[in-house]
Amino acid sequence: MNVTAQKVYPDTFRLQEQHRTADIDLLLLDMISAQSNELHAADTIDTLTAAEIMRLDSIKREMAQVDSMREENAKLAIQKVENISSVEIEKSWIKDVEEDRNDVLRAIREMRTPWRREATLMAQITQTYVTDNWYQGGSSSFAGLGIAKGQINYIGERFTWENSGEWRIGGSTVSADSIHKVNTTDDLFRLYTKANLKIVQKVFASFSAELETRLLPTYKSNSHKLKSGPFSPFRFTLAAGIDYKPVKGLSVSVYPLSYKVVHIMDTARVPVTDYGLKAGQQTRHDVGSLIRLEHQWKPVREVALETRFYLYTNYKDVEIDLEVNCDFIINKYLSARVMLHPRYDTSVIMEGDKHAKIQFRELISLGFAHKFH
Repeated sequence: MNVTAQKVYPDTFRLQEQHRTADIDLLLLDMISAQSNELHAADTIDTLTAAEIMRLDSIKREMAQVDSMREENAKLAIQKVENISSVEIEKSWIKDVEEDRNDVLRAIREMRTPWRREATLMAQITQTYVTDNWYQGGSSSFAGLGIAKGQINYIGERFTWENSGEWRIGGSTVSADSIHKVNTTDDLFRLYTKANLKIVQKVFASFSAELETRLLPTYKSNSHKLKSGPFSPFRFTLAAGIDYKPVKGLSVSVYPLSYKVVHIMDTARVPVTDYGLKAGQQTRHDVGSLIRLEHQWKPVREVALETRFYLYTNYKDVEIDLEVNCDFIINKYLSARVMLHPRYDTSVIMEGDKHAKIQFRELISLGFAHKFH
């Protein structure tokens, strides 16, 4: 289909130049008519299947209802709100209509292919400045976090194949650390693939593989001792079992058969016992069971919640990992993120401890974010 979201932008600029509600109504009707003609010109009945025609008609009816409701709400808002200029209200309304139409055009394009592609780039910063004579003490710091992630999925009638990748890199400067100008605070490179074959409704036979490692060195504060390094640790997991998807956005995978390998490339400088290995050991192989839960939820357009739960056991040790990310969309390019990440691994006993303890990290950041389809 040749119809793209780019068709909307010139009309949007034209709308923003108008300041009267009557003008906007006429222009919106003109936009709807023009886009409808383009859709019919690009997709004739001869080339569309019966299912696509029904889906297209359904989308058009839904969008007509949405546009009608927004039109009435905008008129009421302009009449009742006195402290906000009508131009600001119009721009907000135009933005929502444009995003809805982009979603419709994207849904129509997806009817043509079983492949789904998406990528997200995020760059966020946190800065603190404290003078030497500040009465409460403290240290100045600057922290940055970059996230690049994407997914390519094949969605068939009985077979699905999900592929995702993520790279997170974060660093901070702390004046109290006299050895390192920049400390690595977050470093994760992860690739994940899962193939599903439908058995019955919502239940799939599943096979998954995951690779996870570090790419940069991480040091302890005011020390040359490494906490982690490139490919230290390197983790790889294979699993086979059942995947249950009761509702959209939720996946519960139970893998009775799972194989995990943990490898430390730089055993001379990285403490292997921090990653469940014994002193002098470079690679650990485990066979056990794995439970994985993934949940994506968008209660409103501006909020996206993503939860990932991981439980692995070799019937001797248990590893539990929970990661919750909540993104708040401020506008097209600006967002805020809240991340909570507790984990517990009975095979990891830190230096000076007698037993394993719960590990936890938290992040609140603000910065640039953009999604590609």
